[in-house]
Amino acid sequence: MRSALAVCIVVVGLVGCSSGPPPLVAGPMPENGTFTGVYHSPQYGEMHMVQNGNAVVGKYEKDERSGKIQGEASGDLLQFEWTEYKALVSNRPQETRGHGYFRYMIDASNDETTLKGRWGLDEDNTAGGEWTAYKTKKGEPDLENFGPQDSAGGESGDEGESSDGESGDSSEGSSDGSGEGDDIF
Repeated sequence: MRSALAVCIVVVGLVGCSSGPPPLVAGPMPENGTFTGVYHSPQYGEMHMVQNGNAVVGKYEKDERSGKIQGEASGDLLQFEWTEYKALVSNRPQETRGHGYFRYMIDASNDETTLKGRWGLDEDNTAGGEWTAYKTKKGEPDLENFGPQDSAGGESGDEGESSDGESGDSSEGSSDGSGEGDDIF
């Protein structure tokens, strides 16, 4: 009888493991909370984000990396797509894409706003690593003059040349040692 119970637990455990991480569920947004702001991320540098209704767009920049975020907020949860451009020696940026999420949190002890979340490559939104950002109390987001600029053509032919198989090339390592996950993007 005991071995039959152990087999059932193992089988249930295997089925449970294959289902992936639990779904993200939004909680209530703290009073007067908004994703709009200028943030500092130890992993990805300065971030400017603007929320308009449920839509959130943003840009980030650190060293040779720059990227864009576009997503939808529901309560304290922002689920987004990101695109990152990494400058290479040949002066042709490498483009990487994925998904991620941020949870908007306010630390009651010091009234500081923190975004805590994860990112992943392609359709995954968690396996890449942690992504944390702290809202600064100064400055307004400026998406027109900060971060990667939209070009009016010319470079659009390069977009199709980025292959999904190149994600392994971006494991050069982090120059700042700021934590797990920042070696890939």
